[in-house]
Amino acid sequence: MATKAALPSADPQLLGAISKATPESLHHVQTDVKNPLPSKEAIAQEKTEQELMSGIEGFDAGKLKPTETQEKNPLPDPSAITAEKAERYRKQSIEDFNKKKLKRANTEEKNTLPDADAINLEKQEVEKIQEIEGFKKDSLKHTEPTVKNVLPDQDTLDAEKKEQELKDGVTNFNRNSLKKTTTEEKNALPSSQDIAEEKAAK
Repeated sequence: MATKAALPSADPQLLGAISKATPESLHHVQTDVKNPLPSKEAIAQEKTEQELMSGIEGFDAGKLKPTETQEKNPLPDPSAITAEKAERYRKQSIEDFNKKKLKRANTEEKNTLPDADAINLEKQEVEKIQEIEGFKKDSLKHTEPTVKNVLPDQDTLDAEKKEQELKDGVTNFNRNSLKKTTTEEKNALPSSQDIAEEKAAK
């Protein structure tokens, strides 16, 4: 047989206070009903959403123009296809390459020495540089520079003098010293002998 679970025992004082309570002993409480109004931003947003929903619901689908969907699938040109095939073949050749076909090679490091001519040239260059760097200025002798002013000979002086006289004569020429001349145009007639010779030649 199932046993009933024991109820928790109540506080005797609390039970006695509840049994003695009367409506007159209760305090009057005023119920405060709060109904906050929405802000202007909330009203404007709700109005916009309402207009949008009305526009969507009242939209006339008959105004839409029929359109045909064209699916374009452009094929690559022959050059692109050839390039892609070559790229695939190259990758496939690299992936399928058999390393066993490779021959073992030993790396040889060569250090070529210069020949005798190159060594001699370099040695001479080093000696020249050492001589220049180790040169002592005190071993130089003091010299006085001599300035030479070569005078022209007599023929040069005479030619220069004549050229200067000619220039002075042209520059200082007086046109008034020229005599006035009259140009006469002569048209000589042929003689009788010249005419006879010309006729005989014809």
